[in-house]
Amino acid sequence: MAAALPALLAEAIFYLGAVFYETRLRLAMLPSRRTQAFLLWLSALIPYLIFASLTRTINRPAFLLIAVLSALLAYWFVLFPRRTAYDFGFLVLAAAPVVLRVFKRLYISPDPHLRIDVLGHLAWIHTGIAALLVLREWDPGAFGLWPRAEEWRIGFLWFAVSIVPIAAVALALHDVRFQPMHAEWWRTVATAIGAFFGFLWVVALSEELFFRGVIERALLDSTRSKIAAVLISALLFGSVHLSFRQFPNWQAAVIAALLGVVCGLAYAQSGSVRAPMVTHALVVATGRLLFQ
Repeated sequence: MAAALPALLAEAIFYLGAVFYETRLRLAMLPSRRTQAFLLWLSALIPYLIFASLTRTINRPAFLLIAVLSALLAYWFVLFPRRTAYDFGFLVLAAAPVVLRVFKRLYISPDPHLRIDVLGHLAWIHTGIAALLVLREWDPGAFGLWPRAEEWRIGFLWFAVSIVPIAAVALALHDVRFQPMHAEWWRTVATAIGAFFGFLWVVALSEELFFRGVIERALLDSTRSKIAAVLISALLFGSVHLSFRQFPNWQAAVIAALLGVVCGLAYAQSGSVRAPMVTHALVVATGRLLFQ
């Protein structure tokens, strides 16, 4: 933990820097796009180097692969022009290490009880966000950590409409079983709040940005069909969950696709990434509290 905390603190700074508009604006003001990409690449490596140096667990092949993957993500929009094919390639690159669970094999902890691969996930997310929003100058709509009042309202509304159907499908597919958390009331409340904001600011933030803010946004702009944009982005969202727990996990893919439809409708209504973030986080946090 003495090694993990400084690494996590450094990563938290870089992560928040990618999410906050003001920090991204400062990065965008640098005159050279190669300099911007280099700083992104460096920010992806520093947390790993801090932890591995303090624990003396530096693995040269693992570090080399981390450096190559991070460089590809950071420099993608410096090396390639702004075209649909290259945007699609960036999304595939961004999704591949997560779907293939690469970070578990690269971020090695000397303590089996300490999951240090979270550093890899967070570094990958913050590098992808900054590359997309700064170097690509993509406009996903309103984006950030804290939703506005209207975004909270829309997110809660779609959660209320969808939670029972999603739970019913999950139970019917035998993907989960109803088993509420049994603990003191204050522990349950604390767990619920922690789970919600953890999902809101990491999982929902990154997935909704890429699936709704990028894929659905591009489809809305190109096809002018809200139904097509919502359905296609939801199907893609479901497909990346085929490897959840095991492969192929069709139950998880179906449930994720349903959630993708609901989040897609929230995005189409609000034009903001933050509204589907609320829906997404509420659904997943409710699942963690009430189902196993």
